Amino acid sequence: MTTAFRHIRHADGRAYYEGKPLSLADAQIMLNDDILRRMVRVDAYLRIDESGLVLETGPCGAPLVNRPFTPHAGQPG
Repeated sequence: MTTAFRHIRHADGRAYYEGKPLSLADAQIMLNDDILRRMVRVDAYLRIDESGLVLETGPCGAPLVNRPFTPHAGQPG
């Protein structure tokens, strides 16, 4: 069974994604798309902790914006 994530938060607690459940693979594709669109910094990555999926950024700083929900390829909706 694949784990699904309905919420992804920034490391500081702000919401990055809230919507239809995503697999980790779909969440990574979404992050890659946001990096390509310059909505999130290049050094961002996803990690799993006890509370769910967390968007971390490296030394370049915080993500640029919160992400609104939009369906991606391979995702129903």
